[in-house]
Amino acid sequence: MKIGVELRLSGDPGELFADARAFEAAGADSFWPVGQEDRLMLLAALAAVTWRSRLVAVGEVDAQATRALERLSRGRLVLASPDGEEFALPGAEGERERWRQLPFPASRAAWTELRAKHEADGLSGLVLPNDPRLLDLLRNPDVQEDRSDIKLAFG
Repeated sequence: MKIGVELRLSGDPGELFADARAFEAAGADSFWPVGQEDRLMLLAALAAVTWRSRLVAVGEVDAQATRALERLSRGRLVLASPDGEEFALPGAEGERERWRQLPFPASRAAWTELRAKHEADGLSGLVLPNDPRLLDLLRNPDVQEDRSDIKLAFG
């Protein structure tokens, strides 16, 4: 199951970019500036500070902005279309990836259940909010003990 991180431009942009680099190093598949008016600007900035993770633009993007973002991201831009409660992304060999945006799970047990349920439903990935606990889940996927009280330094 692929994991996408919902990023919002609020507070210190430097912290947000450090978060993005940390999530990318931990294995996040993609970054989603969902619900942001300035999502294209945020995608361009993320393209400059990351190198592997896909950058997802949800909804309509004009052709000129798409070309510019495609170039800035070195081919990592993905256009997603909302499909009910899910998002559809173009996948390999013409297949479509199904993604769902969810709130952060309450515990590691809830995380394990959530992933298993959505994998069984055939989803390709989950989009979760930027949270230090998500970074811990990505870095330590096999740890079973509840670490919901963990405080991590991002970046």
